[in-house]
Amino acid sequence: MLRRIVISFVLISLFIGFPGAPVNAKKSRTFQNVCLEVLETLQSFYPVRATEMGIHAHDFHLADYSSKSVKNMIKKLKEHEKALYKYKKSNLQDYQRLNYKLVKSYLDIALLDLERIRWHKISPQLYVDEAVQGLYSLTISSHAPLNEKRVAMVARMKAVPGLFATAKKNLKNPPPIYIEAAQESLESGQVFYRSVAGELMSEFPEQADQILKVSTAAREAMTDFTFWLSELQPGDPTAFAIGKKNFDYKLSNEYFLDFESDSLLRIGNRLLAEADSAYRTYAANIEENHQNGSDSVYVPPSFSRNDILAYYSWETAQVRLFLEESEFITVPDDIAPVKIVETPAFLRTMITGIAYQPAGPFDSAQQGVFYVRPVPEDLDRRQLEARFRYSHRRGFRGSIVHEAYPGHHLQMQLAGRHPDPVRRWAYNIMMIEGWALYSEEAIYHHGLFGEEDPVQWLGVLGGIRFRAMRIVADVMLHTGQIGFDECVDWACDVLQITSESDKQFVRREIRRHTFSPTYQMSYLMGKREIMKLREAAMARDGEAFDLRAFHDALLAEGSVPPALMWDVLGL
Repeated sequence: MLRRIVISFVLISLFIGFPGAPVNAKKSRTFQNVCLEVLETLQSFYPVRATEMGIHAHDFHLADYSSKSVKNMIKKLKEHEKALYKYKKSNLQDYQRLNYKLVKSYLDIALLDLERIRWHKISPQLYVDEAVQGLYSLTISSHAPLNEKRVAMVARMKAVPGLFATAKKNLKNPPPIYIEAAQESLESGQVFYRSVAGELMSEFPEQADQILKVSTAAREAMTDFTFWLSELQPGDPTAFAIGKKNFDYKLSNEYFLDFESDSLLRIGNRLLAEADSAYRTYAANIEENHQNGSDSVYVPPSFSRNDILAYYSWETAQVRLFLEESEFITVPDDIAPVKIVETPAFLRTMITGIAYQPAGPFDSAQQGVFYVRPVPEDLDRRQLEARFRYSHRRGFRGSIVHEAYPGHHLQMQLAGRHPDPVRRWAYNIMMIEGWALYSEEAIYHHGLFGEEDPVQWLGVLGGIRFRAMRIVADVMLHTGQIGFDECVDWACDVLQITSESDKQFVRREIRRHTFSPTYQMSYLMGKREIMKLREAAMARDGEAFDLRAFHDALLAEGSVPPALMWDVLGL
């Protein structure tokens, strides 16, 4: 993942963002050397993650979860822990002290995943994601022309049979919900592999035989793995729960929170009750005043699918323009563009709504991808009218706020500009998702939707309620207080879900919880942490408080846990 350069360029790498140069054993290991060694170890073991971050030294590989490889990795991580510990009480500068905490967190969570939770022993989805994302991350990267990327793409396809052979050796009685999810993903993954192989063969006919051979073997390995999973004896349905001890460890060592899961559950229940009351009250107010957005609107007969997609792009530009002209946050002129695309077929089992795919912070070429729900080729008149009304009332703005401006795209673009590789490698979900959710309410109050937009404000309240539900579900599922099906029923009841399609959406969302403990709670908890920082800055600065300056300072530090920002911001 780290670009390999000669030792004399180690110091230069700190400024141009190419960490990972090997450190000469004969030279003293400085604190920065240790940090770079940790990054290199993580990136070499997780090559797909490195590609996603824009580091391409390991683009030819997939992760090796064999017993020998995992044991060696655990050994390396513990050696890094010892090397890092020597600097715990040393006289580090302030920015180094923060980097110390970040690098220690990287080590702590990697060891938790490999040694205690052991995802490679219980999650077939881990291997499916490695195969699919391994190829996909290369297809969307602009770091090199297709002719150069082709070699790495073929190499990763070639590695797929070995990946699933390792999976068969490792997996023992995974929970049924994991088997179900993996089988769905394998089906769409095969479609994706077939599509990519077809495009490569068309582009490079002289290599068609090799590409066909390798891609066919990869898809056959997926088919075989699907059959193997169908024959595999499932384990305990609650085996996805990582347990209270591990959950608490993540709260402390990944997010630096000063409370454990019992307290988090109490906070979640309180926030859910408050959000549910606010949502229901405001929904009743809208209904009483007939502000339901169904007023008659003239729909031109020529309105089409292409017009809908064009509206999405136009609205994205309009929200960015609003930010550039407001006092909310600074938007640099050279921020990379956002490309609106329909969610690819192979991702539709994983992305149920909309989503944002960031550019790797270490990539030289930057462009974010905003996935939207596919628009049918042929829309009947009723569907066209519904879509036109949505465009007419500018319904896409709320999605842009979260996913693009000032949410994920702007935040991650700014984080990727940090000169320190430790900060650029940071990808803390509590900052990333917390900022995006914070932006939804903050930008509403800042006037993006005018003085008042009842439908939009109801959407903001609904988003808060949904994320509060996630906190409670996250804790209860992974501390073993509720089963999967019971949690789905509970969530549908809390959210007043009645239609079968909406129930299936909630089921997929709760299934996602089982794969990602603490991820889902990070949205609303991250927002709360940012709000605490803002309130402290307002109390410190009084009338001199500058909202834009606060936001600029917060986002300039990278995607680090908000709980670590107090000293950085002088609060």
